[in-house]
Amino acid sequence: MKLRDHAFRILMKQPKSALRRMTRAPITIDGQTLDVQLQVMLDSIRRLGIVQAEEVEAARRAMDEDVDAVAPDKADMATERDVLVPTPSGSMRARIYGPKTARGAPGVLVYFHGGGFVTGSITSHDAPLRVLAHESGVVVAAIEYRLGPEHMFPAAIDDALAAYAWAREHASDFGASSARVGVGGDSAGGNMAAVVCHLARSKNLASPTHQLLIYPAIDWSRACKSHETFKTGFYLEEERTFWYEKRYLHNLGERDDPRASPLRFGDFAKLAPATIVTAGFDVLRDEGKQYAEALSRGGNAVDFCCETSLIHGFFNLSGVIDAARAANTRIAARLREALG
Repeated sequence: MKLRDHAFRILMKQPKSALRRMTRAPITIDGQTLDVQLQVMLDSIRRLGIVQAEEVEAARRAMDEDVDAVAPDKADMATERDVLVPTPSGSMRARIYGPKTARGAPGVLVYFHGGGFVTGSITSHDAPLRVLAHESGVVVAAIEYRLGPEHMFPAAIDDALAAYAWAREHASDFGASSARVGVGGDSAGGNMAAVVCHLARSKNLASPTHQLLIYPAIDWSRACKSHETFKTGFYLEEERTFWYEKRYLHNLGERDDPRASPLRFGDFAKLAPATIVTAGFDVLRDEGKQYAEALSRGGNAVDFCCETSLIHGFFNLSGVIDAARAANTRIAARLREALG
């Protein structure tokens, strides 16, 4: 662990009252107050002049390496193995986490990591996914799908659908139930999980048992109020979403393709029951709520929650942000009910 990362962890362990004295007045927007640990974290990033890399490979390295500063302790698994999942274009790596807490033959969550379709990996999400598997008792299959700009839209979606079909066929190979296979992901991964549910229906595949969408990216139009309200200062900035878009979509017209913007699907009937969790201080906040409302209008069971004090990316921050840890525990409880 880098010295800076170690120092940051020590800082975050200070009493909340001490942290409050270190920073400005509480930040309250739309009746939501930003968690004080996150406020200190964001202030520290600004003071240190830390900016997100412009070069793709540097951005990928940073996302993988920065987890040391914020990730939770890794939960031990009963089984863990990397496998190759066949796709129409070749194969991709997946890591299968079999938790010690599983009861009988648990369900499987096919998980797509976040990172704007350009960054992110099994490495960046390894620790929080181990915790999710441990606390839910569900087998988690982390998918390392193709990324842009080397593989632009709809490569990631094609891989996601292939991964879901593979998991349904092979769940019993890792001690899980093929009758309970869900899909999930954070940010870009939430987008992919949502799209898989629609495509499974249109291609007459068995519907996912559940969909877990954590601050999902749902609509490239950026028409929601939250894109303006939180466009700067809260980690995922509006300008960065355009950086991702240019490296994922070929052209502006693809924004309207439902496989890119699942809010554009016309039919929301007979889709998987959903857990949708958004963050209060996030440009994606409102579109996640809109998607929950669209699913509900379509007659689907939806458990929606906005973690009002948190920012985009909280799923990966549970090693240092207490409120993120609590939010992830609630997510694991919902997953246990759906697939455990």
